[in-house]
Formats: sequence, C-alpha cells, structure tokens
Amino acid sequence: MPSEISSQEIERIVRLVVQRLRQAGATTQPASTTQPSTANVGELRLDVKLVTIDSLKDKLNDSITRLCVPAKAVVTPAVKDELKQRGIELRRVDQNDCSATVGGPVVVNAAKQSISASWGSAAPNEQIGNLKQAVERAIQLAKRDQMAILLSEQPEAATVAANRQSGIRAMVACGSHDWQASAKSLAANLVVCHPAHWNDTDVPRLLTTLWNLRGSAGPTWIS
Repeated sequence: MPSEISSQEIERIVRLVVQRLRQAGATTQPASTTQPSTANVGELRLDVKLVTIDSLKDKLNDSITRLCVPAKAVVTPAVKDELKQRGIELRRVDQNDCSATVGGPVVVNAAKQSISASWGSAAPNEQIGNLKQAVERAIQLAKRDQMAILLSEQPEAATVAANRQSGIRAMVACGSHDWQASAKSLAANLVVCHPAHWNDTDVPRLLTTLWNLRGSAGPTWIS
C-alpha cells in the first residue's frame, strides 16, 4: 500500500502550486484580502480562499485564540496541526462576515419593560417576547459566538432552562454583585440579566468584559 502523505508534504505541494499560479498570473485574489483583521480581542480573521502556513506567518501570537476564515476556504492539514498545537480554534464564517467588526455579544431582549439604549452599545439587540423562544435563540448565539446576553425579568428561570442544553454555561449577572469573578470562574457563555438591576453606566463594561472572556474553557468540575 502507498505510504500516507504527511501534512508537511501536502503543505509543500500546495506552496509550489500557489507559487506557479502566481508566476503564471492566474491568481485573481487581490493582495489586500490577505490582510488580517483583529477587530475582536483574541481573534484573527483572514479573508482568503486558501489558508497555508505561509499565509499565517507573523500573524499568530500568544494572544490569538481563534482563527476566522471564510466558510469555503481551504485549510491545509499543516495549518490545522499548527492551530491544534497552539490551542487555537478554527471557525468558518460567511464570506461577508470575515472582515466584519463585532464589538460585543448580541443581546436577546425578552424583557417586558423598555430597556436602555446602552444594551445596544456593542451589538444589535434582538427583541423576542416569548421567554422560551428567547432562551433558544440565546443558546444558538452562545454556541455561535461563544457569548450571548439574555434580558428577562425572570433571570433565574431562564438560566435554569438554558443550562439544560449541553455545552451551555449560563449564569445570572447583577450589577450589584461580583459578576466578573463568577463569569471567569464558570467560563460563562450565556449571561442572563434583569435590566432593572443594572445602571446604564455599567452596561457597556459588562458587554465588553464578557465579550473578551468568550472562548474560555469551562472548568473541569462541570460535566
């Protein structure tokens, strides 16, 4: 049986093919699309069709925890090995989202009362009046973005419902308590807030802090 080709050999072949295509003038991808975007803390975004070790040169560092590439991008085995070794998540997104700037978690609003505009300071709000549907949507966002916010006058009930879903680490956050320490300890990816328990001036810090905490591994004592 023929021997299995190593990831390094595949990388070498890909590099030679790309080099010959460039020499032949067959590469139609503009050079500007290879410029990385790090709009989100810990996230590197590449709007390219082919991701090789060469394309990652001088772009990865200890602060990068996630690599975002277009959904149809080809990622070589050597790149996957490198990301796994560094503990970097590979995420595929829509082409139009690759260079998009997202400054915070999406806020799912299931509150009956009107809320402050500060809840939309980092990302758009999604208004869903039904609590069950709002919890389901927040779970989807938490799995997609690794962080979501849910507003409800029944935060405890919403948290219990969300935590029934595998992979979700939901918690209640109140402005008068040490929510930041709890979020770090739990590695929360879904935070439920009662909007009346938050001052407008504290909301932006909540959104920014939680967004920067996303992607943390959950504690070993949580199965």
